[in-house]
Amino acid sequence: MIRMAEKKDTKELCELIWIVLKDMELPILKELPEKQLKRLMQEAMLDEDYRYSYRRGIVCIRNNQIAGVSYGYKGELEPFIDQPLTKIMGELYLENSLLFTDEETQSGEWYLDILVTEPTFRRQGVAVELLSALPDFAEEQNEPIIGLNCDEENGPAKQLYEKMGYQKIGERVISGHRYHYMQYTLK
Repeated sequence: MIRMAEKKDTKELCELIWIVLKDMELPILKELPEKQLKRLMQEAMLDEDYRYSYRRGIVCIRNNQIAGVSYGYKGELEPFIDQPLTKIMGELYLENSLLFTDEETQSGEWYLDILVTEPTFRRQGVAVELLSALPDFAEEQNEPIIGLNCDEENGPAKQLYEKMGYQKIGERVISGHRYHYMQYTLK
């Protein structure tokens, strides 16, 4: 079952997001203790404007558990979506570090920021179910294209995206990692 994330899901969703952030080796993960950064992120997730707001999360439920989540937003919002976390960090007099400093998307597309499956649910169709739901969300926001970045070292993910109709249109470097920049055009 696919549904929108809810406030009560925040802690569990933060743990799933963390899987991807660790893989990306973001510099801020070395600057702040994990427990503190997760707490700050969970607070920011309650703000509907944040990159990982519960209002932007689409979850797949299996056996009454969150089996996976995807987060996305209109590409034109990229310059603003991290402000809630930056504000929280500033209020605590923490150095104004950002999770993300590299451009990931562009105007004119709905950007799939994260897609992650809870490890115990992998290879059970969770990612396919989430990807299949995304066109409806992009269409609701009047975006004709879904964009994403797929780590060049993640061949299985690239194969899945291609199977679902995504095409590589370029490359990007995010946090020192090379990514395939891919898009899916809604029909």
